[in-house]
Amino acid sequence: MTEHEGTYLVWLDFRKTGLDPEELEDLIINKCRLWLDSGKIFGKCGSGFQRINAACPRVVLNTALERIKTELNAYKYNEGKK
Repeated sequence: MTEHEGTYLVWLDFRKTGLDPEELEDLIINKCRLWLDSGKIFGKCGSGFQRINAACPRVVLNTALERIKTELNAYKYNEGKK
């Protein structure tokens, strides 16, 4: 994460995961059960990013980030099984 410019909307960079935008969207919505802003709605430069609203109780943000971490780890583990 890079230092933000005073906003509570944080860009998460998923480009190194190898997921295409549709796979990333599926992981975030269906596996993590989160509703973030897909970077692809901001144009080509947003592909591979998701935007999360950090203006919430810390426990909510921590839970969301833990879900993402868990699902990405599961994805990496399952990819190695192919």
